[in-house]
Amino acid sequence: MTTHLGERIRARRQELGLSQGRLAQMADVTASAISQIESGAIRTLKNDTLSRLAVGLQTTALELMEGLHSETASLPTDEQRLLDSYRKLGPPLQDIALKLIKALQ
Repeated sequence: MTTHLGERIRARRQELGLSQGRLAQMADVTASAISQIESGAIRTLKNDTLSRLAVGLQTTALELMEGLHSETASLPTDEQRLLDSYRKLGPPLQDIALKLIKALQ
C-alpha cells in the first residue's frame, strides 16, 4: 500500500518503463525534483506540476491522489464549494470554467 504521492508516481513511472530523467523531461521539472518527490522529500506539489506529471504518466492527477489522505486540514468552505460546483459541470463547461479562472489570474 502506498503512503504518499511520490510512491504512486514512482510505481506508475516504473509500470510505464520510464526513467526519472525521461519523466522529468515530459513534466518540465528536474530529475532531482522527481527523485525528491518519489522519496517523499517533496510531498506537496503545485497543481500545474501535478497535472504535467499525470500527463507524462498517462493518468490523471485525481487518480494519482485518490485515496491519499492530506497531511493538511481539509479545504476551506469556499474552496470546497468551488470544487463541488466544478465537479457538477460537464466536461465542456469545466473547460470554460478553467479558462475563466485562468483569465482572472
